[in-house]
Amino acid sequence: MPFAAFFVPALLWLLFGKNSRGYGVCLLLGALAGLLLTAHTRQKLDRVHTAYADREVTLTAEVEEVSASYYPGVVHAVLRVEPTGGEKTVFRVECVCMPKCTAGERVQARFALEVPARTQQLSSYADGIALSGEYLSEMKHLGPCESFRAKTARLQRRLSAALRKGMAQGPAGVLAAMVLGDRTHLSKDLCSAYRAAGLSHVLVVSGMHVSILCGSVFAKYLPEKKKRERGYASRRRQALFSAAMALLLAGVTGLTPSVLRAATAVWVSALGVWLYGPPDALTSLGVAGVWMTLGNSYAVCDIGFELSFAAVLGTLAGAELARKGRRFPLLRNGVWETLCVSACASAATFPVLVLRGLSASLYALVSSVAVLWLVEPILQLGLVTALFGCWPALAPLHRACSLCAATLAGCLNRWALWVSGWPGAQIYFDTACAALICLLLLGLGWLAYHWRVRPRVALPCLVLTAALAIGLGNVLNREIVRVELAGSRNAPAVVITRGESAVVLFRGGSSTQQAVETLLTRRGAREVEMLVDLRMNPRTPCTLEARERMAADEMPRYTTRRAHSSPAELEVLRVQNGCIVRITAAGRQFAALSGSVPLAKPVRVDWLLASPARPDAVRYTDCLTLSSAYRWMEENAETETASCLALRPGGGERLS
Repeated sequence: MPFAAFFVPALLWLLFGKNSRGYGVCLLLGALAGLLLTAHTRQKLDRVHTAYADREVTLTAEVEEVSASYYPGVVHAVLRVEPTGGEKTVFRVECVCMPKCTAGERVQARFALEVPARTQQLSSYADGIALSGEYLSEMKHLGPCESFRAKTARLQRRLSAALRKGMAQGPAGVLAAMVLGDRTHLSKDLCSAYRAAGLSHVLVVSGMHVSILCGSVFAKYLPEKKKRERGYASRRRQALFSAAMALLLAGVTGLTPSVLRAATAVWVSALGVWLYGPPDALTSLGVAGVWMTLGNSYAVCDIGFELSFAAVLGTLAGAELARKGRRFPLLRNGVWETLCVSACASAATFPVLVLRGLSASLYALVSSVAVLWLVEPILQLGLVTALFGCWPALAPLHRACSLCAATLAGCLNRWALWVSGWPGAQIYFDTACAALICLLLLGLGWLAYHWRVRPRVALPCLVLTAALAIGLGNVLNREIVRVELAGSRNAPAVVITRGESAVVLFRGGSSTQQAVETLLTRRGAREVEMLVDLRMNPRTPCTLEARERMAADEMPRYTTRRAHSSPAELEVLRVQNGCIVRITAAGRQFAALSGSVPLAKPVRVDWLLASPARPDAVRYTDCLTLSSAYRWMEENAETETASCLALRPGGGERLS
């Protein structure tokens, strides 16, 4: 992984530094402990895969999470499977297309289970999802579940409905996401706008929400005299109340990494009050990280986990800089502190964003200074609105609070939509290029600190270097053509991207469509120029937006259609029971098949885009595939499972 590029230099620097060898040893011991935990987690996953993978089974499970699917009457659900038949292992299953159900209820149905696709395994395991499931039949609703997660899910649903009562869709979705972690009513346009404006962290329940519910923010409204008069016994009671509220909020919001990290910090702080220990943010952060990875070592690969911890470290560094640094005379204390915290948090999360293939915004700092002060009153008003909405007798108060909360949320929405239209609002990076840029900036920052270069000189130089490196990287990567497979190994889709344009050869169902949309977002593709549906008998429609569409099952038999786009040129041949597509991109030729394709003369190409369909009609040199276990691969069992190929028009290619 590219993150190893940061771990190795840091370890070498700490081990061979004059005064930091002890830290290097601790880092090395931590890495060894992580490897042992990973081996333990891998063993549990292998046990589940051996017992359930590639089988059709009837499962009884608790519905933990539910989100909207692409089709009416079905949902995207995450299930926690109950142990049966003497099995003690409890595991989670992701089912993309399942009959309508609600979080917190028990269901029983028959599923076809398989290991998650190779391109999605890391993110699935990080979420604790061991298998992907396809719903088959026999759906039964067994009533509400009585677990803590189920009860808090029902509470979240009730509070969300009370909060959104009488509001417009835009402010209601944003408030439900910010206050309660309910993102099911948040539109894709608003999510994209907040990401482009550098405010996506506002829509994720995090430490600020925990502090508001646990009283640290409300405590500032107490008179100073009462604050001083509070005895140690009252502080202990307050600590217990804060710990209980943190547990409740963690359950209501779905036990997301950011909330678990903040809740653990509250619990450690409460323990310190009872043990007469002073609060320590770094100790709380470390305890939270260890506790969250004990049961599932892959949790560190969750992007929410990484962003949360990076943001906290950046926030702590920014607060220290604001306290000790030299303040500019024209800036007020609050503005200076906001600038320092926002700049350091943005710098800390930048490597995570770009190395994960997500976009970075040039205007995150501007947005933080301009509208971040709105977040606290929005959260307070939203929380009060949700509570008042649960009692009909408080309807007048609910309407007043709802109007104020919706007005402030509307202002935040308008800012995000306005900034998202500015040039450079979303910048995407190649992963290797991003790693080099981050290492370069870290090295220059360390040299500036070591040589004691003044900040007024070092900061402009770092900004100029970053701008030049980013500009050069974008120029070098602008013409790169990427050919990738996405979705499940049984029905992989083909995604070809170049700049902001893409071509999609679609196979599979809603899970494949979700994987394609995720990949298009990571690659910064704003428009699908051509969508070719390769399915011969599609059960569900593909709802991806595209400029032009072509469906193989609608073509007359033994006909050919050609299409031209900026990423690639396509030639589609429909036969009796299948189709074959020849793709020309960056001077190379590819072939993708669907169904049975007998031809009188084989087609010669450079690359085969593999699927379960037998490639007897293709003569190829290399192969892109998500699996090395297709039946037609039995004669060549050593096929490498590379699923992405990056091509330069002038020559040169890279597999991943």
